Amino acid sequence: MRLECVVCGTELTARSPGATGPYPICHAVPCRMVLDQRATMGETAFARHLHWRAKNTREQRSRARAEDERLRAWTVAESAENTVHWAAVESAWPGHQPDQFMRLALPSGPARQRKLAQRRRQHYLDHLAQVIAQAFLPGDEVPPSDTVAVDARSTLPGQVCALCRGGCCTRGGDTAYLSADTVRRFMAQQPDLSPAQVLSAYLDRLAPKTQVGSCINHTAGGCALPREMRSDVCNRYLCDSQKELRERLDEAPPLLGVVVVQRRQDHWSRHLPERDNGIVGSATITASGISPWPGNS
Repeated sequence: MRLECVVCGTELTARSPGATGPYPICHAVPCRMVLDQRATMGETAFARHLHWRAKNTREQRSRARAEDERLRAWTVAESAENTVHWAAVESAWPGHQPDQFMRLALPSGPARQRKLAQRRRQHYLDHLAQVIAQAFLPGDEVPPSDTVAVDARSTLPGQVCALCRGGCCTRGGDTAYLSADTVRRFMAQQPDLSPAQVLSAYLDRLAPKTQVGSCINHTAGGCALPREMRSDVCNRYLCDSQKELRERLDEAPPLLGVVVVQRRQDHWSRHLPERDNGIVGSATITASGISPWPGNS
């Protein structure tokens, strides 16, 4: 007879802690918390409660397993499609050297612009006023200099970001991840600025138009803020493709370029089943620049 947790259905063995008694339970804290409630309820009430919690827990697990299976199937299908597309680009590239070029898949930042709404500007102003006030409180130390995501070894990482057009920036919203620490670091470089001047420095850099559905500082030309005014999140974040690229730069033979397949959705939406994430383009990137593949539709 199969022995399982009465809450989540995890299979237990006779030697599992909690496997004995009328309510076998696994080691998971949420499951044990359900069983702990037995002491504060009558048996009838607890039985109803246990049935409800077990039903919900198992349904959630079933949905999670289905989503995992969907993501695995999606990953396999996209990987196969990417491989075909990479190979087509490489076959049309005279003198391509596979050991000195790497393959990358990129998301896409939003292409459309929209006039900056007054509502968004006000949200940004309110957030800035709050973090600037926190930054000027006495007693707080200036955080150490930020480590920005700039690689002096090669121009390739910067060009990859340029081709993506901010596919990771779309969750910046109306706060741009700015914090009191960001402001303190900026103030350390501009010690003569008052709180009002710091606020103006940020507001003055807002562009009349921003990219639709993205960070308030995301423009068609990139981020409106210089690196010293950006958040730690923005300066340090590396997507998986950037991580792969930077690791490859440390290896031999020297990397000469990248073959890119680009998909429609941004970094955060690329796994959503209701979104079309088809291939929208491809390119080769070398030290001399970005060359879109002529086969792009």
